[in-house]
Amino acid sequence: MKHKLVKMTLPLLIVCLAFSSFAAPARAASEEKHWDRWIERNAHPLDSSDASNKDLRFLKKVLKGKRIVQLGETTHGSGEMNATKVRMIKYLHEELGYDVLAFESGFPEANASYLHMDQLTPKSMMKQSIYPVWHTEDVVELFDYMKEQKEKGDPLILTGFDIQSLKNSFDGAANQWVKAVDPEKAELLSQSENDFFSLVSNSKTMEEFTQEKEALVTNYRELIKFADTHASTLKAHLPKEPKAYEIFVHSLQLRIDVMETYMLEEMKEKLMDYPENMEDFSFFMRDRMMAEQFQWVAETLYPKKKIIVWGHNYHIRKQNTKMIKDWVQLNGPNMGDYLPERLKKQTYTIGIYAYSGASLDSSDNKTVNPVTSPPPAGSLEDLLKAANHPSVFVDFLHTKKSKGTSWMYTPRTVLYWGFKEEQMILKEQYDGVIWLEHITPSVIIK
Repeated sequence: MKHKLVKMTLPLLIVCLAFSSFAAPARAASEEKHWDRWIERNAHPLDSSDASNKDLRFLKKVLKGKRIVQLGETTHGSGEMNATKVRMIKYLHEELGYDVLAFESGFPEANASYLHMDQLTPKSMMKQSIYPVWHTEDVVELFDYMKEQKEKGDPLILTGFDIQSLKNSFDGAANQWVKAVDPEKAELLSQSENDFFSLVSNSKTMEEFTQEKEALVTNYRELIKFADTHASTLKAHLPKEPKAYEIFVHSLQLRIDVMETYMLEEMKEKLMDYPENMEDFSFFMRDRMMAEQFQWVAETLYPKKKIIVWGHNYHIRKQNTKMIKDWVQLNGPNMGDYLPERLKKQTYTIGIYAYSGASLDSSDNKTVNPVTSPPPAGSLEDLLKAANHPSVFVDFLHTKKSKGTSWMYTPRTVLYWGFKEEQMILKEQYDGVIWLEHITPSVIIK
């Protein structure tokens, strides 16, 4: 969930970050007894030291009939959360046939880096495809694994679904393909990419923005026309991936869509010209466009493949508009709200939370944010301590309401980034959760 802290430029949203405290519903002694007993009996212990992965076998039953598995995280900056997700991804790929990994990172960059994989080291591929907050020791292991799997003939395909991008990553790979056919068009692509990334920051007025945007839109449309005219020649120079050409053209169109929608709202906000409709703020528009990109990935690019999603809890949870209180106290629509019902029915969504420790702040990848410890009484983080294990998974989807599970159906506090209180009905937002007793800050690779 790339933010600074989510790149908030809106005074309204900044004000909302000052949370009022929320007292979690008190637990009667009888409730606590039933809840603790149920959690102790039904939480699945996770054991990263078990090379046989016996501890993950319950996933075969839990995920039956689900084509999409979403793996969240309450903070981007935790080594243990990253390592837990990497381990689960390997299992899902090897044992359950999930062959696509969709990252909360730019669509053009993630795909171009994957298609360019043979020319990159795992570390370089990681840095050119996903956001810097995940340029860590534990995540580079995942990119080692992807290279190994491709060499074995059982690839784990990397893609992205975000609209925020990494400068030079897409151009670096795509330029090679275009240059092999037309060096002048390759130069046009490089210049357009350079101008794309400075469009909002360099524009001082809406007139400047509009003029430069229209010129760039013309450039990208010219590149799309070029790709269409030279499709067969381009395909011959693209990597030996059947979808490479389709991804290339979609990436060019995405640049146009981002400029004409998301960047337009960013520019208005820069000039303090705020929209009346909350959904038109760039903060919420990003989630709408991420949902559109993921839908395209799931239904057009890889309609027959099983997909793993890596993203922040905020984006992947089912419907932020049903939150009692989210971290910005606006309860605006998130990516989960915008996804069509047909995709939601195919999806199992997992949130990840921590009881104690600390993580990095993604605004600078240096600031350490301690987890509130002990967590609020009656919170998710507090309740799952009853499992008496350092790492557990709890399934919500297949659980019926009873005395032991009523905590899933009643308002519950959870901690965004480990210290900002949110309120939700857990069953409305997640199909399951992973709870970690202790987390430590990620180690960023330079």
